[in-house]
Amino acid sequence: MRLVSTISAISLSICLTAPFGPSAEAADPPLAAVRKRGVFLCGLNGQLPGFSIPDEKGEMTGIAADLCRAVAAATLGDAAKVKFIPVTTVNRFDMLRSGNLDLLFRNTIMTMERVIKTGVRDASTYYFDGQAVAVPKKLGVASLSQMGGRRFCILSQTPYERSIRNWFSFRNLDYTTVTYDNQKDLYAAFFDGKCDGITQQVSALSTTIISSGKAADYLVLPEIVSNNAHGAFVRAGDDEWFDVVRWTINALIDAEQREITRANVDSQLRTGTPEVKRLLGTPPDDAKLLGLDDKWAYNVIKQVGNYSEIFERNLG
Repeated sequence: MRLVSTISAISLSICLTAPFGPSAEAADPPLAAVRKRGVFLCGLNGQLPGFSIPDEKGEMTGIAADLCRAVAAATLGDAAKVKFIPVTTVNRFDMLRSGNLDLLFRNTIMTMERVIKTGVRDASTYYFDGQAVAVPKKLGVASLSQMGGRRFCILSQTPYERSIRNWFSFRNLDYTTVTYDNQKDLYAAFFDGKCDGITQQVSALSTTIISSGKAADYLVLPEIVSNNAHGAFVRAGDDEWFDVVRWTINALIDAEQREITRANVDSQLRTGTPEVKRLLGTPPDDAKLLGLDDKWAYNVIKQVGNYSEIFERNLG
């Protein structure tokens, strides 16, 4: 299954809008606020190939963008009723806590420090990844242990810096860091030679470097500094919304396991097993528990696909 096999894929890969201001509806429970507004506000990176980046037509693409669409399909019956709001590592959680986002799907690692007494919760894991380091090939290094005394470009307010610090301090190696607030500035500095290495998740390193057209000039070093899970984050205390987000992602994974796809979901609704029919809304017991339309999971799969389809479309 794709969700649990992404670490294997990682191993292989190594060898826009203005934000919405606070409003009265932020006081409503998120599901009610989304329905009243008629559009779902989803925070994401907006600069990361494979996860969330506009295509040549300005349409947001990537696994995070499609998962935002899946939640829109579940809650509003229409995957197109989503407003993508690019956020940075600095403002993402404040945007979520303030009600300017309904959900944070930015490539954000799940850690204890981020969810205990912080006003946010991780509702679900949607991608497993590993932190690594990329370097220019002209440095002539083949291992992270050869990077002592070097400078690293790192996104500010992320766990990447702590992981690098732990890795180097354990080996009694020195290093320095230069931090940046967003993806664009981070990679611009790296490509301009302002640092010797850049550290981030392997998926981010590989997709961004490849999309730059400069892949022949760079190397992802083989060491995995840390293994991490990317999460979908909601405001703490919004239990109903937490359940909606969690079980929307679960439905995508369940559909993959049961081989329900965009192409066959209609026939599966008619002739599938009792478990398949229940997932697709017959009987509507699960929908009632979540406070959603009977066809919430059907709408998600029909309009966006199962987890594997989303993965293959964006990262496969």
